[in-house]
Amino acid sequence: MPLRPRFPSVRALTGAALLFAGMIAAPLTPARAADCPDAGALHAAGVTLTRNTPKMAQAYRYENGTLTSYRVDDPELGRPPKRERYDHPLAVSLQEMDGRSFALIYDDDPARLDQLPQLGNWRTPVSLKVDGETKDRGTISYAYRGTGSVQIGACRYDVWQVVERIAMGKLRTAFLKEFSPKAGLVLRVTKLDPETGKAQSQVAFDRIETRQK
Repeated sequence: MPLRPRFPSVRALTGAALLFAGMIAAPLTPARAADCPDAGALHAAGVTLTRNTPKMAQAYRYENGTLTSYRVDDPELGRPPKRERYDHPLAVSLQEMDGRSFALIYDDDPARLDQLPQLGNWRTPVSLKVDGETKDRGTISYAYRGTGSVQIGACRYDVWQVVERIAMGKLRTAFLKEFSPKAGLVLRVTKLDPETGKAQSQVAFDRIETRQK
């Protein structure tokens, strides 16, 4: 079904920015094992992931049945708040930031990614829409590379290691996404050189906790 981009209100983004500014300014304390959230928290108040250096906070929860995240970076970096929606925790479908929207429209249902360990690989044609206008077509693929674990504070999660590749026009990207079925989230992302597979950068977190209402 075509995705109709919906922009968050200025009030919503401003509120998110203020909330996360407080989160990333708070001193980092180790999480207790009993506080390690699972996927059920995403259907309630949500889950917050926080990075200490450089400061960044990203909160996730289901809104109207769709997994949604809000990200705020250290204000000194000058990056605007960003909202993302997901057709599957591994598959971003919409990014909204600085008054613009970028949507990925999957020809096939990303719900198939639930069976990725059995499938081994999954691929689908995809369209890129910018501010509602189709700009390009390509393919996106996911390859299951096995299992691992991610430690965030005192919380340890077993993860699937999945390589996502996008080929669209001249664009070629590759990311290693470490997805925890227990948490219902991708907990660590490593950008790879699309030709060599060598790691180039990584987004990892220092704290995970159930979001307070």
